[in-house]
Amino acid sequence: MTPSLKKRFWKKATVVEVSGGYGIELDGQRVQTPSKLPLIVVFRVIADAIASEWMAQVNLVNPSAMPATRMANSVIDKVILNQNAIIEMLTEYSGSDLLCYRATSPQSLIDAQGIVWDPLLDWSAKKNLAPMNVASGIMHVEQPVTSIDVYRSKLKEMNPYQLAGVHDLITISGSVIISMALISNHLNIDEAWIAASVDEIWQEKQWGSDMEAKEVRAKKRLDFEFAFNFWKSAC
Repeated sequence: MTPSLKKRFWKKATVVEVSGGYGIELDGQRVQTPSKLPLIVVFRVIADAIASEWMAQVNLVNPSAMPATRMANSVIDKVILNQNAIIEMLTEYSGSDLLCYRATSPQSLIDAQGIVWDPLLDWSAKKNLAPMNVASGIMHVEQPVTSIDVYRSKLKEMNPYQLAGVHDLITISGSVIISMALISNHLNIDEAWIAASVDEIWQEKQWGSDMEAKEVRAKKRLDFEFAFNFWKSAC
């Protein structure tokens, strides 16, 4: 039976060792995923984070404040069942990576992109043996098949939990290269976020910050950082 997601009814959320890993119990009642599968995770640190999220709920459950639970549900209900398809979907991002599409004007934005992105493309080419082609504007530029294969292979090496984390890193940043540089410790989280936000940072410097846009970007930054920490928890 799946616990209600509307009102808190439990006093204690606990991690229990079960076959296959760690489950979560609410006053002895086992938590399930939205697909009615047992919420069992392989890594204790993730299980502890999930239990802490359930304990942090007050009167009404707020799913948006439970990212570890959401991510674990995604691993069980989606990633494990569709791992190859997810790998191919994420691989496609390397064929249209953010770093490969540059502004045509003004020169200050072109320069800003080059300063941050060119070293990352050099890293991709030299460290990963995955050179990428760059274009100005939005017209599609074909990438070397061998380079795309490099990043496909790196995705295939990941377990489902890592794949869930890197999925959010890639989709939030729009860049396989930024995401791989982050999880490879070539970039730290601040450097990775700056690389993913070059255009937005430039716009803020030119026109000032819009409160609504600032809030949206702050939320994306939190999601990006959580995805990275989730990835690290699955190593």
